[in-house]
Parts: sequence; C-alpha cells; structure tokens
Amino acid sequence: MIIGIDIGNTTVEIGFIHDIEKISSYRLKTDHARTSDDWFLDLNQIFSLEGRPQIDRCLISSVVPIVEDRIAEGFLRLTGEKPLFIGKDVAVPIKNNYSRPEEVGIDRLVNSFAVSRKYGFPAIVVDFGTAITFDVVNEKGEYEGGAIFPGIDASISALFSKTARLPSVNLKNVKAVVGKTTADSIRSGIYFGYISLVEGMVERINREAGYRHKLVLTGGSGKVLCEGLSIPHIYDRYLSMEGIYMIFRELQGY
Repeated sequence: MIIGIDIGNTTVEIGFIHDIEKISSYRLKTDHARTSDDWFLDLNQIFSLEGRPQIDRCLISSVVPIVEDRIAEGFLRLTGEKPLFIGKDVAVPIKNNYSRPEEVGIDRLVNSFAVSRKYGFPAIVVDFGTAITFDVVNEKGEYEGGAIFPGIDASISALFSKTARLPSVNLKNVKAVVGKTTADSIRSGIYFGYISLVEGMVERINREAGYRHKLVLTGGSGKVLCEGLSIPHIYDRYLSMEGIYMIFRELQGY
C-alpha cells in the first residue's frame, strides 16, 4: 500500500491506496501556520484510525511549497520514510504542451495523467477545487493546456463580502432556474451558472479541437454540480489519488 498526499490551496487530502479500486482518504485544512509537529500529530491520529498499516512508499503532489516541507517532515518523523515529491523526485509521465511547462500545477498534470490512463483520451478534466480548472488531454494522450476559473466558494465569499443583507445558501436540491426568493435566486445563479460554465466550456473546447472529448469531473463541489449536467460525464471522487497510484506503478516499472 502507498500513501498519497495531495496538498491543495484549501485542503490536504491524505490517501491510503491499496490499489486503484480500494482507496480511503482524509481531508485536513491547508493551514500555513501549522508546524511540522502539528502535522505529525494529525498524521499520527489518522494512521491510528487506519490501524497503522504497512506502507511501501509515500508520494506527495503539492501546489503549496510552504506547507509541503512541513508535512514531509511530519511524515518522516512518523514513519521513518522520506516522501517522494511528484514533479521533483518523480516526473508525471505525460507530455506537456504548455508554452512554459513549469507553470502547470502538478495537480493538473496528475489528474490529466490519471484520466488518460483510466478513461482514455481525448478527455477534459474539470476539477472543482479552490479554483475550477479545465485540463485537456488531446487525441495523442498529451497534456494540451486548459482554463482556470474562480472556485465556487471564492465566488460565494466575494458575493457576500460585497453585498449587504444577502442570506447564506447551500447548493443542495436546487430545482428551479428562476428563483422566487433572494436565497433561491442566489442558489440558482451559482448552481446553474457553473453548470452552464462547464457545458459551455466543454462545447468550446470540442469546437476548437475539432473533435469531442470525454468529460471527467472531480473535486469537492463536482458531485453536486454533475447531477445537473445535461452532457455525458463521469464523476471520479478519487481521481487525484488514482493518479498518484498510477505514477507509483510507473515508477515500479508496471
């Protein structure tokens, strides 16, 4: 079994990966103020919940350098194993067609590689995280590029910070496009607005490429939104962890 650690701007996901079909994970807040001792205590508690399993390796995918070193220190102290950093110690085995390849977040490459291996290509990966990223794998299985939008939580926070007396809302069970209350109108705008964003962007990417792509969604808000999509799609909760596992298998020569 391997440990996959996906360090994002909002959350850190710690995955216990037995194989591609058997994954469990825990999420912690990405807190820049936390020390390696803090992360050690959290990791120790999580390992206890998992029965302190025997591990083969730990791979870290990170877009937050200030946090990644502290987590790695905590993990080394807990297990005696030094984690490998994807993008530094281990390359993502996908051709990167970005004009400046070093600018692409490792998380985007990991997701793209996972989709190309699990679902085939051409494909579009939409990850609903702190930002919403669209990543395109072309007909050759290469990373072509993508688009980045503000995430749902960021949009909601911006709305409420700039507008007085608006009620807080959640996106569950949004049915009508035309809201009859302020809260319903906000829910509709966010929910159907982002659905339209996904559908419109996918159509534009398909048209620009000249062929259609498979659509795979992942990330926290993806599950809620995908229920309203009118285009064929797949929701994959553990896509990032699957990508980390596949990179480990490549490293082992499988």
